[in-house]
Amino acid sequence: MLNKKTGLIALLAGFAASEIMAGTITNYAVGDVLVCFRQGGNDMVVDAGPITALIGATPNQRISITQYAGTQLAAVGTNSVSWSAFTWLSDNTLFVTRPRLSTAPNIQTAPWPDETSPAQSAIAARMATIPPGARDELTLLVYPVSTPTAVVEEDNSDGNPNYTDGVSYHVALAGSYGSDFNGYFEGNPENTTLGNFTTSGSAVRSDFYQLTPTSGHASGTYLGYFELSTNGGLTYVAYPSTTPVITSISRSGTSTTITYTAGRYGTYTLRGSNTLNPGTTLTSWPAISTLTSGDTATHNTTFTDTDDIKFYTITAQ
Repeated sequence: MLNKKTGLIALLAGFAASEIMAGTITNYAVGDVLVCFRQGGNDMVVDAGPITALIGATPNQRISITQYAGTQLAAVGTNSVSWSAFTWLSDNTLFVTRPRLSTAPNIQTAPWPDETSPAQSAIAARMATIPPGARDELTLLVYPVSTPTAVVEEDNSDGNPNYTDGVSYHVALAGSYGSDFNGYFEGNPENTTLGNFTTSGSAVRSDFYQLTPTSGHASGTYLGYFELSTNGGLTYVAYPSTTPVITSISRSGTSTTITYTAGRYGTYTLRGSNTLNPGTTLTSWPAISTLTSGDTATHNTTFTDTDDIKFYTITAQ
């Protein structure tokens, strides 16, 4: 008897890209996400809007960060530029990026560890000096390309009379320690692009973690990642799923076993069809079973199938 079993790559339900309502540097509110860039002479501070828009997004939702323009980033640079995203809440909860390796852009980083409330308060205090500093530069319009949502500023505010209420992004990050928000933070939140980034053809990603104050030992909560494209565009991907994939199919009599890797979010359904009718969508194939989700491990599912020819896929939503 002919047994032809074919696996197809998983099909994930798509989400349309969206944007978030921006705050402004002039009226900065605690909890607005700051996206900051720096490269030697200039920095750029962007108010990307409230953190609630990011943590309230649906799994795999892509949110474009449109609060800055390419001409503004060009005043800082896209090649060899260092960038990060972060904010804080009044209870000392922090939200901070951690860069993925450029050689492994699809592999999530280890979470930043949660710290005590006093420790995270010191970090939040460093972050809080950045919006007033950017507002100082915006008021003086040191760089005419600046806007209320994206301020291009001088990199060094130390001894700089243009800064009266705050400091530059670089100075807030470096402090006397030289990095990591004056050494109060656990590591470097910045991702730095390569010197040929704009022509490399490869985007870079930084994971985004929520750090809730703790008195013990805990890891931050993974929320999603920021992706910087080679054209300078930035996108946030919320609660990204690891795509479920069929890795092998075995057959014994009428018993079929499918081995697959799972994903972190969504509901995964194994579907099968004995034809590849071009007028039929994969999501309309009959459902066989609901699969395991919530991890990236390898799993097996076994079921009875008497068809001589069968094609399989995994759909997710």
